[in-house]
Amino acid sequence: MGKVDRNTHDMPVPDFAYTDRHDGRVFVRIIDSNGMYRKKTIGYMTVSNAGGERMIPNQYFIDKYRDLYMESYPDATVPFHEISIGMYALTLGITTNSGLYDDLVKVYGPIFANAILDYAMFSIMHRSSTTQIFETSMAREVLFEDKLHSDNWYSDFFSKKLNEDRHHQFRIKWVNRLKSKGLKKVWLAIDGSNNDCEARRTFLTKHGFPKSHNKNKTIVGYMYAVDASTGQPVTYFVYDGSVPDSQAFQKVATFLGSFDLEIEGVILDRGFAVENVFKTIEEHKWKYVIMLPSDTHGHVQMAREFGETIRWKSEYIIEDDALFGISGNKKLFGMHERRSDICLFYDGAGGSIRSIKLIKKIQAAVRKAKLAISQQTKAAIPQGLQKYITIDGEGSERKITVHYQEWDKSMASHGFFSLAVSEGIDPSRANRLYSMRNVSEIQYSILKSHEGGDVSRVHSTEGIYSKFATAFVSSLIRYEIETACQQLELDTNPMIQNMEQVILLYTAEAKYESVRNLTAEAKGLLGKFGIDQDTLERLAIKFNDRSKTDSRNPVRAIPESGTPVIRSNSHIHGKPAAKKERKDSDSSDEGAKKEKSKGGRPKGKKDSKPRKGRSDKGKSRGSYKKNKN
Repeated sequence: MGKVDRNTHDMPVPDFAYTDRHDGRVFVRIIDSNGMYRKKTIGYMTVSNAGGERMIPNQYFIDKYRDLYMESYPDATVPFHEISIGMYALTLGITTNSGLYDDLVKVYGPIFANAILDYAMFSIMHRSSTTQIFETSMAREVLFEDKLHSDNWYSDFFSKKLNEDRHHQFRIKWVNRLKSKGLKKVWLAIDGSNNDCEARRTFLTKHGFPKSHNKNKTIVGYMYAVDASTGQPVTYFVYDGSVPDSQAFQKVATFLGSFDLEIEGVILDRGFAVENVFKTIEEHKWKYVIMLPSDTHGHVQMAREFGETIRWKSEYIIEDDALFGISGNKKLFGMHERRSDICLFYDGAGGSIRSIKLIKKIQAAVRKAKLAISQQTKAAIPQGLQKYITIDGEGSERKITVHYQEWDKSMASHGFFSLAVSEGIDPSRANRLYSMRNVSEIQYSILKSHEGGDVSRVHSTEGIYSKFATAFVSSLIRYEIETACQQLELDTNPMIQNMEQVILLYTAEAKYESVRNLTAEAKGLLGKFGIDQDTLERLAIKFNDRSKTDSRNPVRAIPESGTPVIRSNSHIHGKPAAKKERKDSDSSDEGAKKEKSKGGRPKGKKDSKPRKGRSDKGKSRGSYKKNKN
């Protein structure tokens, strides 16, 4: 019968509906695909008196007969007492100033562009690509779309409404825009081959070699390019996971070459630190920055030789956040003779945090094991901690042994990592180049755990293409946020969360108004993209007006500035600027000014006309002479 909310009052049964007095159903007759009439329940009858039937509607009636429902339940929808406009305003400012919104609208149309940006905001704010939580997560946000869409809508949107042809047109339009601004060189980054994926019904998911070494898993590969000078995302491509990296490189190289863009080098993660990848890079004569696994021969040798040299040594600081670095030339792999420059880094802050976490885990495991022995129960050590803790003996004679040398060895290794780099790249530049992949990788990495299976409900080729297209749009927006935060010396993630505090409040006038409570940090970040308090007031007005016309314009824009929505009180801020005094036109000196009158009669000057006597002193009004007598 459909979902029925029994916690609401009933309504009259519509004239076109039928009632079943046996089970209380209220239904309509509709024609099915076979041309046969069938019953469709629209509610549950509460009053069965002939001519006065009443019912409680179900969800089908609410959706299908919205106007009738609103006539009986005008107050059914209780508006949120407050909604957040911060992320919407920030995204609108970024996409407007960068030209991104204009490109999206031209390629996808305004409604699809708005839906893409809503999902991009969701991805940035909640670090998720799971469509099931979109509706609940974004319910209290001002969105680009007029309506909050469900997970089913987005699953259908990604798989059926969008396609790779449109995505490719957007790639072309965006690269052209960047090239017109001076883009000349890019660095490539590739990933995905280390990503287990169970997506089905698509040729993109083929057996490859994920980091888990489980060859039964299928994978999807992706590659993206960033501006060599700024790290701004430039373009991306998704490809069959079984395609060799050399072929994937060639596809992107051909595309970028059509814009006369030079590929300066490649930035790769640990999964690509293999001999074949280095051979491919040599063939293209590209520079490289590649993260080495912790067991790679080159990293082990560098850590052994220079680890204590740079650990907490101020001479080797390369970043303010306690990052130390040194370079050397070593043999990369034990089974190959290839040598390369290697930059060894020590992350003081990160290493300390990891060591503290290990200490807590080991101490907790020891306490738990001691308690189990004392209570004569089974004592088990977690598998990841068994090299640090062992239990010998039987029953109450069991003894716990902590292997402190292994413990110290692990803590001593925390914080160290190495990058294999081309000749001439020092540790500072190597760290900056590798960091250029962070903005893009943060958004793409969300798909690593949600690409397949029943998590994101994306199983088709077009669905996977569309998810990556949205991730690329998210990376463009996040890049602008991170760049602005760096200039303002603010932390990016906390500032993204702080945008939820920029709110609209539902008032007694049945509309939303901006709350003037911007923090200095929020004001600075929004101001970078032309959003101030008065703009928020105007955006609130536009938001309230969205539902007031049937011919709604789905294109969003920053309202033009003009007379302030709320005037400031001049008495609070001081007197207004004095008007310029007019020059005395009768004076021979052009710089002379008229003397400002102080009011009243000038000294030594008699009235031109005698004043009349005051009537409040008992004297009648009349001529001066009469009053004098």
